[in-house]
Amino acid sequence: MEKIPTGIPGFDDVLKGGLRRGWTYLVKGTPGSGKTIFGLQFLMEGLKRGEKCAYISFDETAEEIKLQAEDFGWNLDDVYFIDKVRDLDIISSNVMFYDFDTMAEITSFIESVTRVRELEGVDRVFIDGVGALRDLTKDPTISRRILVSITCFLNSIKATTLMACDMTEEFGKEIISYITSGEFILERIERKDGEILRVLHVLKYRGGDAYLGRHYFDITRRGIVVYPIIPKVKRKSSGIKRLLSTGNVELDSMLGGGIYEGSSVIIAGKSGVGKTNLCLQILKENDLRGDAGIIYTFDESKEILLQRLRDLFNYEPKNMIIREVSQSVSLGKFYNMIISDVETYNPKIVAIDPINYLASIALTVEELLKTLRMIRTQLRDLGAVFICIDEIAEAMGVFRLTGFGISPYADYLISGRFMEIEGELVKTIAVVKNRFGNHERSIRVLDIREGEGLRISEPLKEYTGIIKGVMTKFTSKQ
Repeated sequence: MEKIPTGIPGFDDVLKGGLRRGWTYLVKGTPGSGKTIFGLQFLMEGLKRGEKCAYISFDETAEEIKLQAEDFGWNLDDVYFIDKVRDLDIISSNVMFYDFDTMAEITSFIESVTRVRELEGVDRVFIDGVGALRDLTKDPTISRRILVSITCFLNSIKATTLMACDMTEEFGKEIISYITSGEFILERIERKDGEILRVLHVLKYRGGDAYLGRHYFDITRRGIVVYPIIPKVKRKSSGIKRLLSTGNVELDSMLGGGIYEGSSVIIAGKSGVGKTNLCLQILKENDLRGDAGIIYTFDESKEILLQRLRDLFNYEPKNMIIREVSQSVSLGKFYNMIISDVETYNPKIVAIDPINYLASIALTVEELLKTLRMIRTQLRDLGAVFICIDEIAEAMGVFRLTGFGISPYADYLISGRFMEIEGELVKTIAVVKNRFGNHERSIRVLDIREGEGLRISEPLKEYTGIIKGVMTKFTSKQ
């Protein structure tokens, strides 16, 4: 059965093509959640495709609706309006309820909607404010009969219909939910940091496959944009994966020769141990190979990272892209930012510094891990390396490899740590994991020098106390 696009960016991806032609769908939400904007975009897409579109309103006049549309640059002159607000004199009338004493009166009201010439040959219909109709009738069975009759009529003429009403009862429990083929709820959710996020909940979708559940969205100057966390990248690289050098001989040796294309790398450790500099070393070498690389930074500005590349490595990147990410961004928008960049620039390395911020913008840890899996899988299929910088927050004396359970997703795990050696605090690194083969199992000192880059010592094989973080040199007697 044919699907038609909604005109809402990202939402058709969720529905795997759009709405089923000739069926009726319901969009619900509290006042101000975006229901009218949702419906207007649906109609504007129809106009762009040369379709006949109609707007039936029970709670706002045509003039009010057109004013709203002007805010988004939409011209509704070609939309056919059936203004029941004006017809029923809802605004100025003193009548609290409309009594339908006979079937003839009910039928007459239904025909005042279905028999109008504006609906002849119509392709798309948006019915706004059906809750007002329910509120104006004393008997809920009457409002249900009216809505069922209007819905059946529109289905019979193969019009694709979107109904909007306010949220009043539990999801999927209202009468109107049972007469529609899909139900979409516009919600507002408060995140742990107090940020208010907009979420579109696809509760029901009959007649086809879709990504049910909650998806982030924003109301922008061009209308609603949905940011679903779903698989998007279709192409795949060849099955042959090259071993890539990090550009540092000692680091390559620790890793077992380098890093394979399509792998995931976690660089973990406390603040200041050199995690970002290790990442920049790998990105610099990628840049020297002529490949694109992207780093998404929450902590530091683009200018600071570029200056660090100059000061530390005497290097000006040519293909490296540095994206500063606002901490107010939703996880869905961030995910779609990565996917868009991957499709545009075809990077060989994608890095996030640090992933800890993703934990603060995700609604749940499960959502965060699902998103990381999704990014990892798609980058692996493209043969791109995925680097996650994980900042460990525990006290200096506490040893921990990674945070919030992400280590199983790493093909390579590099651990940075401060250690005390003979009274001096030094930075050290170790490769804890290489999923593809052998790797060095010793610890080395990491020295970061301006103009010289990363200097990594020989393995510290003559020391003990590594786990405690206080290392002492052992003698033959020990």
